[in-house]
Amino acid sequence: MFNILSEFVVPMKLVRLIKMCVNETYISVEVGKLLSDTFPVRNGLEQEDALLPLLFNFALEYSIRRFQINQNGLKLNGTHQFLVNADDVNIMVRSAHTMEKNTEALVVTSKEIGLEVNSDRT
Repeated sequence: MFNILSEFVVPMKLVRLIKMCVNETYISVEVGKLLSDTFPVRNGLEQEDALLPLLFNFALEYSIRRFQINQNGLKLNGTHQFLVNADDVNIMVRSAHTMEKNTEALVVTSKEIGLEVNSDRT
């Protein structure tokens, strides 16, 4: 993930701060009215963490850019057509064969960086 941030020219100072948030986070859990002692989070972020959507968007953008290098599909004005919103990616193509090929390529490029793609052909 940190290599992806560097590739998008995120300043190293911010990358180091993000690393600190991801690698040196401590949380406590409240059950009823009892609060646990704090303990370190060893891997990743909490689901409500404000950094999560930002980091996800960087990872998704990186994956789509890598995928676009070798993909075929519908071109309008010389560019391939994608609709991306939050965690949804729609690839517009002219044939089922091209859709299968492009979906497979996106799944592979995403998996390389740890994203999981659920493909739904609708």
